[in-house]
Amino acid sequence: MEFSGRIVMIGCGSIGQAILPLLHRHLTLGPGQIVVLSADEAGRCIAQENGANFIHAHLKPRSFRRILGEHIRPGDLLLNLSVDVSSLDLVRYASENGALYVDTSIEPWPGVFDNPMLDLRQRTNFMIRERALQLSRELGRDAPTAVVDHGANPGLVSHFVKKAMLDLKAALGNPRGTPTCPEEWALLSQELGINLIQISERDTQASDRPKRPGEFVNTWSVDGLVDEAMQPSEISLGTAEKRRPKAAQFHRRGSGTMYLNRPGAATFARSWTPSSGGFQGVLMTHDEVFSIADLLSLRDGADFKYRPTVMYVYHPCDDAVLSMLELEGSGWQPQQHKRRLGPDIVTGMDELGVLLAGHARNAYWYGSQLTIEEARRHVPYANATSIQVVAGALTGIMWAIHNPRRGLVEPDDMDYEFCMAVATPYLGRMVGEFTDWTPLQGRGELFEEMLDVDRPWQLENARARQWRG
Repeated sequence: MEFSGRIVMIGCGSIGQAILPLLHRHLTLGPGQIVVLSADEAGRCIAQENGANFIHAHLKPRSFRRILGEHIRPGDLLLNLSVDVSSLDLVRYASENGALYVDTSIEPWPGVFDNPMLDLRQRTNFMIRERALQLSRELGRDAPTAVVDHGANPGLVSHFVKKAMLDLKAALGNPRGTPTCPEEWALLSQELGINLIQISERDTQASDRPKRPGEFVNTWSVDGLVDEAMQPSEISLGTAEKRRPKAAQFHRRGSGTMYLNRPGAATFARSWTPSSGGFQGVLMTHDEVFSIADLLSLRDGADFKYRPTVMYVYHPCDDAVLSMLELEGSGWQPQQHKRRLGPDIVTGMDELGVLLAGHARNAYWYGSQLTIEEARRHVPYANATSIQVVAGALTGIMWAIHNPRRGLVEPDDMDYEFCMAVATPYLGRMVGEFTDWTPLQGRGELFEEMLDVDRPWQLENARARQWRG
């Protein structure tokens, strides 16, 4: 695709480094059309090898406008792949200056997720997304396009949900046509009998260098996972639920979303993927938990007529699990050493999909099985997790260029067929599979648990460690 503007990329970590060669595959970019602004020297050599102008610049609340003013022009695209830089401030700046914007998650400035002076609700993703939706209303629908939250998850999983619903529609013989608006997607979800949607991810990538004490290891941003681990766990609560979790609070009346008085890294749930079968992961907060549930909700005034329960169940690579346990054991004081797995990965894949459950066929999983070998075929120095996120970011870029005046949009607002067409070549094997598994499997036999055996897909069953007494 022709693109006459420049791409100004903030951050050059695992995602930034992996996307650079792929930008040239999809866009005609000449010398000087990619500018990288990074707070450290990581990625300088890779950026320069890919024809980018690498500039050491640390964006802060008082300096970001001055720094961006030296590089952003009307018609450019601001690609935010950083942490600890406010997405909403960058969206506003890009809109004011006639530039497009894309990011993979909505980030605040530092001092939010790990700040004990803030109450729990202020440290939730719900509050940050609420501000994004408010900004969307302020900018209007004809503002320069700003695609937020478009990585793998949040991002591609919203398109996986739509594809999975159409697969399920065909399997159940539902006569409704393909939905063309949010209400039609919600009506289809209701007719299919979907009670629970899990974003279900199992990362089996492993390094030939095991984790050491005092080290946090991960396949993507260590700082990003530490933030998520220490945030309160959040879910969207559906209309099929008979009970709500203890010590859970609704964000606001009528929101259908709640946060738990416990960190994501210490809140466990059961899920399923085709290769691993049933597994136990952590119940993390993610923006797609809210956006997918909102898309599929039907209201009667202030009340919900239908809404699925939506949650994110994540089993990161084994070394990351050990890192989170150590983090919790140290009183949430981050480890001194950080290591992101890359060339040292010797086996494994990232299996990322959506599990639609509670319908007549029990449960259906649809998603990506991307091995480390396949990921390296696209970018030799990347891993499976980073390539999945890059596929989402690249898709957001292409969609924004195709749709330059759509204002601030979430993944659920975008054309899922276009997005799947761009992303799928990078996602390895795309799998759709029904399963008879439920979260009750193997439960209550050795240790008695508080379970609803008559309704397998209730939230209290999906959550793990529901011991009695």
